Amino acid sequence: MAKNTKYLQYAKSRSKVQQNIDLQQIALEYDKLLNKKFCYLFSGGIKIEFQFKMENFYHLLGFHKLTDVTAVRMVEAFKLKKEDFFKLIKAGKITMTTTDEKIIGEFSEEIVNIQDTKRKSDFGEIKAHRLLMFSEKNILELLLSDPVIDFDSDECNTVIDADKIFFKLITGVLRHLNLFIGYDTEEKNHYVSTFFLENEADKFLLKKSGEPQTQLKILTREVYDTTRNAMIDFYVKWENVREEFVQEPCYRGQNRLKTWINSRHISSSQVVKEIVELKEIIERYKQEVAELTRKYAIAVLVSQLLMEEKKEEAQLQLMEYDIDAENEDELVEYHTMDISQIKNDKLRMEAKLSAVENKLQKYEKYLPEIVELEKKEVVLVYQPYIEEQAIEDTLIVKLLEDNDVFGNIVSPSKFKEWYMKLHK
Repeated sequence: MAKNTKYLQYAKSRSKVQQNIDLQQIALEYDKLLNKKFCYLFSGGIKIEFQFKMENFYHLLGFHKLTDVTAVRMVEAFKLKKEDFFKLIKAGKITMTTTDEKIIGEFSEEIVNIQDTKRKSDFGEIKAHRLLMFSEKNILELLLSDPVIDFDSDECNTVIDADKIFFKLITGVLRHLNLFIGYDTEEKNHYVSTFFLENEADKFLLKKSGEPQTQLKILTREVYDTTRNAMIDFYVKWENVREEFVQEPCYRGQNRLKTWINSRHISSSQVVKEIVELKEIIERYKQEVAELTRKYAIAVLVSQLLMEEKKEEAQLQLMEYDIDAENEDELVEYHTMDISQIKNDKLRMEAKLSAVENKLQKYEKYLPEIVELEKKEVVLVYQPYIEEQAIEDTLIVKLLEDNDVFGNIVSPSKFKEWYMKLHK
């Protein structure tokens, strides 16, 4: 194939890649994340909050690496604000292939558009690992991905100065998609730093030694609309909240009951439901044991009627079961019974009854500890929203009996409403 033909095919395929990346659409996706403040409570009581801002878009998606692109040069020369860079892309004034000349003005006679950059390696990385991976959906999934890396940059070969990393595995490529949250030591606040699909597997998950970076579990997350200063979303990971009390004596209930209830957050309502069902099973098993005991006793006595030395005593004992030893019609069904099989059935049912009774005993024993855990969890999650008074234990129990707090994520305002009604 002629060299010129190969080049035309390459140019055509490259053009298709460009067409698949709509910068304006990516900016519109990013726009959905603006005017929202994300507030997290992690395991160990660690708190952070941050926002996606217009000026973060420029660095987040790696445009700063394309140093020969005219619009980028203007940003780096402080001739174009990062916030305006975002607005221009959102308005369609800067695309992969075009740059509105009015933006450039007298800054440069020659315009280098994004796709015309000579930094092909960086451009390829930005396209594949950032632009094609960015969407509001991916970001929101990352923001609820658990756990979160409590990042120590000194333990990683990177120039990224991040404090926390939200990450999730992209199974198709076996690489993690990472959202880096930085910390400004002067302003003392967190900010959205950068975002990309890693080139090297587990680079940020592991320390230089190969040991894992410290990881934090999400306990709660609040999302506020900053234009109205109103909470618009509230999320609780109750199984993680429970693990905050793993050192408490009452956590024993969770450990003991997980043998039967496969849950990282066993609720008292689950245990109560199980207790009711176990009691019903026990009554049924007791009836079956009683029936097998009666059947076994009668079958043994009927067999003794054939023994001259035991016949008279067997006749008398059968009367206690309202059975006439002289009435063959009453005895016929017992003649064909396998006594050893009845005995085995009786022993097996007694064993099942004993196991269920033991299980019930454990449920009743550890139910108070599960209730105690729930009270501690409710205080940890909701006390910050009821500042005027300490949440009372007795009212928590009543509230949990009346409402499914753990099955459905209850907003702080709704919880406070329920609680204050009980408090009156």
